[in-house]
Amino acid sequence: MAELPLAPVERVMRNAGADRISIDAVKRAADEAELIIMKLTESAQRIASSEGRRTVTSKDIILASRLARVAKPYP
Repeated sequence: MAELPLAPVERVMRNAGADRISIDAVKRAADEAELIIMKLTESAQRIASSEGRRTVTSKDIILASRLARVAKPYP
């Protein structure tokens, strides 16, 4: 994948409290974040489509995020 730039991912990880982070951990976190974003977007797209819309809105993302929290975790 590698769509997300690594520097911002590392910054987020440091802001979350990690003092030392290997580059492999940053790359893995970026890959996992991309997977989560893709799943979230797919769910939001289904929500928008079910309401007869083609545009995904922030409300769709919020609802998809809430639905993901009660669903099974990603493998």
